[in-house]
Amino acid sequence: MNNRIETISAEELYYTPIPQKETEMIVEDMIPQGLTILAGPPKSCKSWLVLDMGICVSAGAQFLGKSTLGCGVLYFALEDTRSRLQSRFHSIDVDEPPASMHFATGCPPLGGALLKELDEWIRGHPDIRLVIIDTLQKIRKADKGTSGINQYGKDTDELSMLKDFADRKHIAIVVVHHVTKRIDPSDPVNDIRGSAGMSAIPDSILILRKERMQKAGELLCVSRDLPQWKMTLHFERCRWYLKDLITEEEIIKEKIPEVLFRISDMIKRRGRWEGTMTKLLEEVHESEMNPTVLSRKLAEFGYEVFLMEDIRIDHYRTSSERKYIFTHEPEEENQGKENNVHDDETSKNEEASSASQASQMSPDELQKRVQKARETILRA
Repeated sequence: MNNRIETISAEELYYTPIPQKETEMIVEDMIPQGLTILAGPPKSCKSWLVLDMGICVSAGAQFLGKSTLGCGVLYFALEDTRSRLQSRFHSIDVDEPPASMHFATGCPPLGGALLKELDEWIRGHPDIRLVIIDTLQKIRKADKGTSGINQYGKDTDELSMLKDFADRKHIAIVVVHHVTKRIDPSDPVNDIRGSAGMSAIPDSILILRKERMQKAGELLCVSRDLPQWKMTLHFERCRWYLKDLITEEEIIKEKIPEVLFRISDMIKRRGRWEGTMTKLLEEVHESEMNPTVLSRKLAEFGYEVFLMEDIRIDHYRTSSERKYIFTHEPEEENQGKENNVHDDETSKNEEASSASQASQMSPDELQKRVQKARETILRA
């Protein structure tokens, strides 16, 4: 270990050509070289998913519609006996077993001899580029009353050992883990059981969501360098099948509340609007969202929905409340004009009419607005 502090100046870092090694993909846009966590609830068919992944990778066949490297695979099926693993292998219905895939049903713990033995085994099998560990809990040393603070350190230490090993050996390690009982629809990473350290170390995170006794499921990818995506899957005959792939741009589009487009249209018709978030929700006849959430969504998606439509948003606080000012200033209307402030108010009848129109936006109109926002995101 190097104990000296090594520095580089900002100028040298900026101008010196540094070779950039492209990360090798074991599974296209899913499993990069390094560490990946695949987390899902108990009995959600995670083991079937990674077994199929290993078979496809070792055969160089597509996995869930994505290309694979075609390399050796070592699968630690630590929750199975050999007889149960054999039964699983037969059930998944392959024409013949891939010669470059290997299985283990037992191993030393992480922090013990696991990585040393794994290093020696890979030296004898240089074609191995994917190691699957099912599950993380099976290679962890037993805890005795680990506190929350210590749990973060334990999680990062253990995952760092796996990631450092994967980086040093230029392989991918996929670790199967569990999720909490509570699902966070806003951020799937929060589903992973354990401390925040569980999401800090991996290069890629896959979240499998499936209700028990149901055949439908979702697989979500969150990564440092890979595009985010979501798959809708169907489980049949011991295998997961791809039904639909939702891209990163489409995921962002799904997150934009429809009410923001109605507000934008209202402001464009009026030219100017001022008031509280409560009043704004009343103007567009929105009862599903509360004022606090609307304020947050305005900040989150203000660029895509409002600024790109030449709508400026200002706000100020009085002694009792916060008020917002929306001003529509189309660029073409401002060209060749002085900086005049136009504060004329629209009549009450026109206000009522515009609010009614905003609340009755047709599906086609909404789709056009969503598409425009998506194109804006893609250009950004």
